[in-house]
Amino acid sequence: LENHIVILGYGDLTEPLIEELGTEEFVIVTDDTDIVTRYRNREVKVISGNPSDEQPLHDANIENAQAVIVATQEDAEDAFAILTARELSPDTRIIAAATVRENIQKLRRAGADTVLSPAMIGGQLLGQSALRDDGADGLIEQFE
Repeated sequence: LENHIVILGYGDLTEPLIEELGTEEFVIVTDDTDIVTRYRNREVKVISGNPSDEQPLHDANIENAQAVIVATQEDAEDAFAILTARELSPDTRIIAAATVRENIQKLRRAGADTVLSPAMIGGQLLGQSALRDDGADGLIEQFE
C-alpha cells in the first residue's frame, strides 16, 4: 500500500467512514478479532493488532500513507494511537474523532492535525435544523 489511508481502531464511525471512502485504498488496524474476521470475509484490508503498537502500523505501511484516521470508542486509546502514528510518520496528516468533546485539545496535543467531535457536530446540525428553515435540512440530507 502507498498513498493510502490507515484507520486505527474500530468504533461506531468505522462503517460510515468506509462507505465514505468508497474506492479509496485503505487498511484498518484493530485488535478486535471478531472485527478482523468480519472484514477479512468482506475482503477488506485489515491488520490484527493494537492500533497503538508499532508493528501493526509498520505492517499497514503508515510511513507511506496519505492520512491516518483514529476513531475508536475510547479517547485514551486514540491518544496512544496518535502518539505512535506521529512518531512513525511525522509528516502524515492525522485526523481523530473525540468521543468526549473535552478531550479535543488533548488529542491535538497528542499529535492529531484535526480533531472532530461527532457528538458536537450532530448537536449543532440538530440545532440548526430546528432553528432554521434555510438549508440545514439540505446539509443533513447529505449525511443520510
